[in-house]
Amino acid sequence: MARAVRWVAALAVVVAVALAGYWAGQRTLAGPAGQVGEQASVVQTVAEATVGRTLSLNVTVEQPFVPVAVNALAGTVTWVRSGEEVVAGDVLYEVDTVPVRVVAGEVPFWRVLTSPASGEDVAQLQRALSELGLYRGQVDGRFGLSTVEAVRLWQRDAGVAVTGMVGLGELVAVPALPARLRLGEEIVLGARLGGGEPAVFAPTGELRFSLVVSPDQAALIPLGASVMVAHEGYTWQAVVGEATTDQAGEIRYLLTAPGGGMVCGEECATLPASEHTTLRAQVVVVPQVSGPAVPVAAVHTDPDGTAWVEMADGSRREVTVRASAGGLAVVSGIEPGERVRVFGDGPGGGPVAPGPGEGGGAGAGR
Repeated sequence: MARAVRWVAALAVVVAVALAGYWAGQRTLAGPAGQVGEQASVVQTVAEATVGRTLSLNVTVEQPFVPVAVNALAGTVTWVRSGEEVVAGDVLYEVDTVPVRVVAGEVPFWRVLTSPASGEDVAQLQRALSELGLYRGQVDGRFGLSTVEAVRLWQRDAGVAVTGMVGLGELVAVPALPARLRLGEEIVLGARLGGGEPAVFAPTGELRFSLVVSPDQAALIPLGASVMVAHEGYTWQAVVGEATTDQAGEIRYLLTAPGGGMVCGEECATLPASEHTTLRAQVVVVPQVSGPAVPVAAVHTDPDGTAWVEMADGSRREVTVRASAGGLAVVSGIEPGERVRVFGDGPGGGPVAPGPGEGGGAGAGR
């Protein structure tokens, strides 16, 4: 008899536990209104908003330099110019206080220039003196009396010995001016020179703007994305072009101006005289779009890609996602002031399909 009582008591406990589990499950599945199978939701009013997304990244500017002149003076470097832009007649450096000046030209200065020398090197000197307003004769490449007088005026203005001739090593020719030039590694203040040192390097004019990113960052950047490159007081607009992958797995995007050509346009001369320069940039991965906005969690998609929202009254409204970023989606098909339900995932929908340019990952600027 006692055994039978214990068996009945145990059975009663099992039944009670089963009933409690069933009750708890029903409470978990029930929504706020007690309807089984519905998720909890909140109602939110649609409002106007602007969404967009940028990445703050570095842009690399590669600028090849080539040697264009060697030093022909022996002595100690007593002065050097910093990297600012130079024009015809500017002093690049001094050796034993003798100035080395720059002029535009393709022919190296290889001899002492004095009367009655003639040639393209003389013509280069005449053109420079003409730009400085010191020579009024014809640029004929002949070192005549008018050239001698112009050189004397130039020397007098510079405060150096007035000889009427230009010594070997006192002039260097570069392909174009104005330009930002780079001095050789041995042309430094206090250095002892013997002659023959690479003295002046000039840019080739080939500028390459590129964006080097990781694969995760590359996944966020669409081809043709707009890039705003900042340099000193300038802002240059660029677009993302073709991509290559290096041995380290990093992706390098070539940047061009929107209409093609160099990003810096007519302001390339403001870049420093360096083969590699790093500039800050903002990459627009989601262009700014304004319009009626709802939380991303309010937008659902059907298997065929149709996007929709559930209105406050439970009806379904199809929408078009124009852009999404930062948890908001700008949509068409709904008006500000209307009210929508926001779910965790939404009944039968799943998360919103990304708008134009939307992606995951870190690094969003806004």
